[in-house]
Amino acid sequence: MKQLIVLAAALGVGFYLLSYDQRTDDTGVEAALLLATSLAFTVAVPRIPIAIALAIGLPIAGYSLWHGNGAGLAALAFSGIGAAIGYAMRRAALRPTSS
Repeated sequence: MKQLIVLAAALGVGFYLLSYDQRTDDTGVEAALLLATSLAFTVAVPRIPIAIALAIGLPIAGYSLWHGNGAGLAALAFSGIGAAIGYAMRRAALRPTSS
């Protein structure tokens, strides 16, 4: 149940960032938001990092490709990097230490 809630929230964030992308020209802030939100959601639920990265980055990338601009694929890259970092952080935190 927790996975579905986080995935739905990630999809909502993805569509919010799509509207943010259309309203502003501040690419740095948008890239940071993509990275930070995918990292945070992946730390919360580390079992579905690819789904989280796609839910956040795919709305921007799909809209961009639909309108003939491939620059939105960077949104997938940033959300994927954030999910990978979040997954690595969570796995490192759960790893047992040897005494």
